[in-house]
Amino acid sequence: MIWGYAPDLIAQTEKPLVAQADREQGPDALMRRAAYALAHHTHRALSGADTGIVAPPVPRGRRRVLVLVGAGNNGGDGLYGAAYLRRRGYPVAVLPTSKHIHERGAAAARQAGVEFWPSVLPETVGEALNTIKAWKPVAIIDAIIGIGARPPLREPALSLVRGISELLSQWPEECSPLVVACDHPSGLDLYRGADLGPDQGLLSADLTVTMGAVKTGMLVGPGALTIGRLQVQDIGLPLQTMQPGVGLIERADVRELWPRPEFADHKYSRGVLGVMAGSARYPGAGVLVTSAALNAGESFVRYLGEPAVQSVVLQACPEVVLGEGRCQARIIGPGFAAGSPRQREQMLDAWRRRDPGELVILDASALELIGTEIQPDASCLLTPHAGEAAALAAQLGQETTRETIEANPYDWALQLAADTHATVLLKGPTTTIANPGGQVYSLTHGTRDLATAGSGDVLAGILGYVFAAANARAQKTGESLDLGQLAAVAAWLHAEAGRLAAPTPRATAIIKAIPRALAGL
Repeated sequence: MIWGYAPDLIAQTEKPLVAQADREQGPDALMRRAAYALAHHTHRALSGADTGIVAPPVPRGRRRVLVLVGAGNNGGDGLYGAAYLRRRGYPVAVLPTSKHIHERGAAAARQAGVEFWPSVLPETVGEALNTIKAWKPVAIIDAIIGIGARPPLREPALSLVRGISELLSQWPEECSPLVVACDHPSGLDLYRGADLGPDQGLLSADLTVTMGAVKTGMLVGPGALTIGRLQVQDIGLPLQTMQPGVGLIERADVRELWPRPEFADHKYSRGVLGVMAGSARYPGAGVLVTSAALNAGESFVRYLGEPAVQSVVLQACPEVVLGEGRCQARIIGPGFAAGSPRQREQMLDAWRRRDPGELVILDASALELIGTEIQPDASCLLTPHAGEAAALAAQLGQETTRETIEANPYDWALQLAADTHATVLLKGPTTTIANPGGQVYSLTHGTRDLATAGSGDVLAGILGYVFAAANARAQKTGESLDLGQLAAVAAWLHAEAGRLAAPTPRATAIIKAIPRALAGL
């Protein structure tokens, strides 16, 4: 798990460490350590040692590095990093975005032979951009602002960043310079990862070398899509005593947390899943949810859907049992229409029949019943996409739009979880999962091939297996369950199956890839 922390907490915890290091090791001790990490990872990327990054094919002697430096300690990191890179043999130039830059860092850079360009001014931004274009750097290091600054950027940095972003979009892809963020991309909302609109000014990175700890906004929302490859430099922060704001789920977490049957288990003790999905209009939803659950490892599925779909489900999955019975988890809503009085009553009947201690996944049309006929609780998971989340917010008395939620899923997932008292899995390019108690998990493992009809039904089926199996185990052991963490594990597996199924954008292809995704663990 990669944990993200609020920037003000990091700054507060870091302050005494900086003072102690300065006393014991000399001025700027931690800054020089951070700068060395910045230079080291930049060098690895440019030399091809970092296999996750494709560097521009430029001969070694022409690998020019441009460092954008602002006032403050982040600029100091960039200046010391420039000195390290120059001593490695790189031609390095510094472009200050302020007249007041870190003095000791600047002195170290000048002593190493770094070239300094004139400080950019509001009226000289165009001239600076022309110089950058003519100089043809292979890497641009962004060390403009630190964690104490809030977006949007101020001039002239704002216009410079916008201009560089435009310049990069026009550069031929095969020789476009790498953008390396020192600690974080300048202009990023480090608290929420929110998209602040077209006037924000944000320099997206190919590589981010962050210092001490990852900041919350780097792991959630649109912000998670701007950091590129992430490297964390330890500076001695006592992370074990700090409260994280978000956890980014990784493969190792899924490997550890994925529910596996024990040798003595039988089909009931492994967890029974009830599925209320699929209708005469959308019979495929019943098949997709059920097939995904079985492929994920479900041992016993009870199909609770309407008779018109039963034969279709049984033909695809003859293992399925029809009708109600004891379950550890149930799914309600995929492929139904809350606007139909009959289907509405079927979903409500499935809701009323749930057993005490049963976990419930409310998806698709079932979300339309929340706040009126259905009052969720801590045993529930809600799985809206941004459009459904906007409708759910309206049902709860808050007017918003799909676009607003897409721009800031972190805050909205937390808000909806608090309002409904349920765990909320907010689907999107970055999946955000919030428990009603405030713990947030994030997922950036997805692929654009998941954006296909029926993909949400597949996710619901995987969630159903994970919830049923984990709940069955918890009922035997008495352990408590973190529904947000379980949902993140299932969403990661769904994303991994989507990656393995690519470039075939079909829900059935994702289902077929689930066993391969599991084998890869």
